[in-house]
Amino acid sequence: MAEPYTNENHDAEAENVSRIWERVVPMFSLLEARLDRVLTLRHNVGLGQLMALGVLAGEQSAPATVSDVARRLGLSVSAASRMLAHLERSGWTDKVAWPCDRRTSRVAITEAGLAVWRRASGTLERELDRAFTTLKFDERYAHVASRLCRVDGGPPAL
Repeated sequence: MAEPYTNENHDAEAENVSRIWERVVPMFSLLEARLDRVLTLRHNVGLGQLMALGVLAGEQSAPATVSDVARRLGLSVSAASRMLAHLERSGWTDKVAWPCDRRTSRVAITEAGLAVWRRASGTLERELDRAFTTLKFDERYAHVASRLCRVDGGPPAL
């Protein structure tokens, strides 16, 4: 028989979630900085730029709008626009005219961008695996890292 809902259970659960969140934020910052540094050194692409290439690689059948990329990455449209402009200058994306609406431009990944995505995403995956393995043994982050790691390819256990 299930336990009845009590305010006491809710408070304990909220406190547990709060403690996890307090650990997730610094752990995320640590990981983000490390991944950005490794990707920049090995592939000359930052983590955010790689994530934008990933959005475009997934949208190969039809170019995406700047708004699409911004929404998928949780960025403002202006931040996504600056990032995509940098990717275009690098030759990794192209602007595509959209015949039905000339006010809207679309962005597509180039072959060079796809090559960068393929190489760097492998590095990203290996670095994430390495980082989470290390964090599982760091007492500050062990609980959070073990809950975020996928078990048998399933979703994170939050």
